Amino acid sequence: MQQLRDVAGDLSMKFRWTDKLTGLLRTAKFYLQARLVRLDLGCVRLAKDPTSSLLEPLAALTALSDLRMSVYSNGDATLTLQLSELSALSNLQVLHLTKKHAYFPEQRRMAESSIAVPFSSQSAIRLAAGCKKLRALRLCLGRNDVAAEGLAELRHFSNLRSLYVSAEPFGLPSQPVPLDLLHLPRGLTSLELRNVDVTTPPAMLAAAADPVLQQAGSVAGAGVRAEQTHAANTATDVLGQLACFRLESCRLRTPQLQALSRGLHNLQQLKLSHVAGVSDEGISSLSRLTGLLELSVLGPHNKALSQNSLAALAPIRGLRYLSWQSDDLTALGPAVAAYSHFTTLRLLSLSCTPATLQYACGAEGQIMFQSMLPYCNLDLIS
Repeated sequence: MQQLRDVAGDLSMKFRWTDKLTGLLRTAKFYLQARLVRLDLGCVRLAKDPTSSLLEPLAALTALSDLRMSVYSNGDATLTLQLSELSALSNLQVLHLTKKHAYFPEQRRMAESSIAVPFSSQSAIRLAAGCKKLRALRLCLGRNDVAAEGLAELRHFSNLRSLYVSAEPFGLPSQPVPLDLLHLPRGLTSLELRNVDVTTPPAMLAAAADPVLQQAGSVAGAGVRAEQTHAANTATDVLGQLACFRLESCRLRTPQLQALSRGLHNLQQLKLSHVAGVSDEGISSLSRLTGLLELSVLGPHNKALSQNSLAALAPIRGLRYLSWQSDDLTALGPAVAAYSHFTTLRLLSLSCTPATLQYACGAEGQIMFQSMLPYCNLDLIS
């Protein structure tokens, strides 16, 4: 406490691990309330007492602008964290919250922590109303914590620019949470989703690329025409500024990907990892993303995906980083012609071994790639 009294100006605190956090915050509340601006709690083990509260003492730190923490508990009773309690942090700009696995010694197994962090419509609305300055939100919770109704209220975070949402199944049968992309905040520049089912109709996504609808205005027509105009404006506001878009273990149908490729005008980074619904036809449509700098497509056990679609991406002349995984590449090695036009690459990561590359391209396979892509480092499976 003496050290806290002696420090002048704003404070930042960072922990790797703690299980006595609540007591510390209550004891030091007087010294931290108006001065602590950045707090990284690391991994927090919550007490087994379901009446204890973590977020309540955190909500008293009204000067906080950056709050990050991971939580876990292996108690018999389920602890509930109400995100809405953080709505008192009116200066908060960055919020990261992750729920981790926990080891249960009586069952001798790792499983989902005995913590509930319900992200419902009510908690989303209250958090957005209190934390109006929030610009970066990262929620890595359990599948049972993330409600579709809560995701539908994300649009209330009007200043949000970076969003990460993960609904971890924690060993249970994966059932992605449905999400309509048009319910996201307007003006996002970075969007990362995990275990989410994108339900936006392709026609609504494609509306962002229709200049006629964007310029028509809501008075241009009635009925269906007015609805299409509204969809076009919404899609443009939500998706038009995206520079980074990453999907992992999600569902995205080929028509949706084709529609997105027409509306993501400013996209520079795209990652599609273990995404159900990705196909050669959808990947070929990415040729419209001429400003793309980084592309990662990881689709093991996806028979609809192959290296053949890479040939259609020749219009992307500025690509710097390419990561590719498909069954034909892993089993048979690279089809050299599919990569010949990526002359600006700096890193090419392929899901095959040096032996598979040699089988496909001969003993001089790596030398051939080096001469074809002179500025590129080749990363293979060792």
